[in-house]
Amino acid sequence: MEPLLSSKMLASLSIMMIATAAAVVSGTVVLPSLKEQAGALLAWKASLSNQSQVSLKSWENMSSLCSWRGITCGMHVVHGRQHQPVITGVSLQGMRLAGGTLESLNFSALRTLASLDLSSNELDGSIPSSIEVLVELHALLLQGNQIRGSIPPSLANLTKLHFLELSGNQISSEIPRLIGKMSNLVNLNLSGNHLTGPIPDEIGQLKHLSILDLSNNKISSSIPRSIGDLNKLSTLYLSHNQLSSHIPRELGYLVNLENLELYENTLTGSSPRSLGNLTKLTTLYLHGNQLAGHIPQKLGYLLNLEVLGLGNNSITGSIPKDLCSLTKLTTLYIWGNKLSGHIPQELGYLVNLVDLELNGNTLTGSIPNSLGNLAKLTTLYLYENQLSGHIPRELGYLLNLEVLGLGNNSITGSIPKDLSNLTKLTTLYIWGNKLSGHIPQELGYLVNLVDLELNGNILTGSIPNSLGNLTKLTTLYLYNNQLSGHIPQGLGYLVNLEELGLSDNTLTGAIPNSLGNLTKLTTLYLHDNQLSGHIPQGLGYLVNLADLELSNNTLTGAIPNSLGNLTKLTKLYLW
Repeated sequence: MEPLLSSKMLASLSIMMIATAAAVVSGTVVLPSLKEQAGALLAWKASLSNQSQVSLKSWENMSSLCSWRGITCGMHVVHGRQHQPVITGVSLQGMRLAGGTLESLNFSALRTLASLDLSSNELDGSIPSSIEVLVELHALLLQGNQIRGSIPPSLANLTKLHFLELSGNQISSEIPRLIGKMSNLVNLNLSGNHLTGPIPDEIGQLKHLSILDLSNNKISSSIPRSIGDLNKLSTLYLSHNQLSSHIPRELGYLVNLENLELYENTLTGSSPRSLGNLTKLTTLYLHGNQLAGHIPQKLGYLLNLEVLGLGNNSITGSIPKDLCSLTKLTTLYIWGNKLSGHIPQELGYLVNLVDLELNGNTLTGSIPNSLGNLAKLTTLYLYENQLSGHIPRELGYLLNLEVLGLGNNSITGSIPKDLSNLTKLTTLYIWGNKLSGHIPQELGYLVNLVDLELNGNILTGSIPNSLGNLTKLTTLYLYNNQLSGHIPQGLGYLVNLEELGLSDNTLTGAIPNSLGNLTKLTTLYLHDNQLSGHIPQGLGYLVNLADLELSNNTLTGAIPNSLGNLTKLTKLYLW
């Protein structure tokens, strides 16, 4: 058996060690040559898939390294005078490089790098601890890959890093406490991984941090108070984790904060009044937690706020009038809480609102007519409250409205004809109220409607023929009213209809043959009316029907054999 190391190899290693020691003693740093760096990159290229290697076809001639795709070179100063050419940057963003790993990179040969961007590729493996030799690195961008394993504590040795982007990978460790050593970090993004454990207190040592994004992980425990020390922070994203306990009042010290997103956690307690100090905030998302207490009046100080999301919590009390000072608001979500009292008339001052969602509370009183001032609104959700009174005709001024949800309240009166001005409407929910009178013919002008639900009221009269103009409709629910007359033949023009519910009325006459045109129908409810005549053979064309209910009418004749074509049926009620 040959010895593991020959005498020549041992001699060579001894010479290298002596030379290295001499270099250290003399204070010089031995840098890799361009040839060594090219060799390291070519070795890594060889580890990639064949297609990925084709993408790097310019990586061939070692003498032209600095013109290779994605490679940046610069001059490194040696002894204060001599300049040695070295690689300073590798940028291979979004090239779909696959098959390779970071472990395959010889970081020692690339220790002159100031920037390494391998983002939006298909690299896997883990981050090796050997990455610690990249001490000149200012930017490490590895987001959007398939990197697994842990964040190595040795990463904290990269103290010159300004940008650390590891988002959108499959990293599953805790955040190392040593991260506090990376004191020059400006942007830290670890979102979209499988990180667990707490946010380390040491994160408060990153005094230069402007952006901190830890969202979409499995981070638990409480938000550390030390985050309040990051007074340069402009963006803090901690959403979609398992954070618990109270929101620390120290967040109110982050006076440069513009974006604060803590939604979809299990945070408890009330929203701290100190958030009213964050006068630069444009976005505040706290929805999807277990927050209680009242909405702090001091939120009315956030005059730059554009988006306020407090939905899906357990917040009580009334909507404070102070919110009406937030005239830059475009989005106000307070849905799914336990709010009571009236909707303030002053909300009509928020003339930049695009999306207003107050649904799922216990709000009372009438809908303020001042909402008609919100001419930019595209979405207005007031459903599932205890609102009463009439639908204000001023809602007809909201010409940009696309979604109007007023269902499941105690609203009375008739459907105002003014709603027919809302020609951009795609969704109109007025179900589950106490509306009376006729369905206005003018609703036929709303030609962009996709979903029309007027069920569960006490509407009378006939179904207007004009509804046949609504050819984009996929859902038409008129059931559980007091409608009479015939089913209009014009409903047969609604060729995109998937769900048609006309049951629990007093409709008479025959089932129109034209319904056989509605070949996308999955649900047809005509039960509990006074329909007569035969079941039309044309219903056999509705091959997508899953639920056909014609029971409790006065239909006669034989069951048409064409119903045998309805092979997707799961329910057929004909009694």
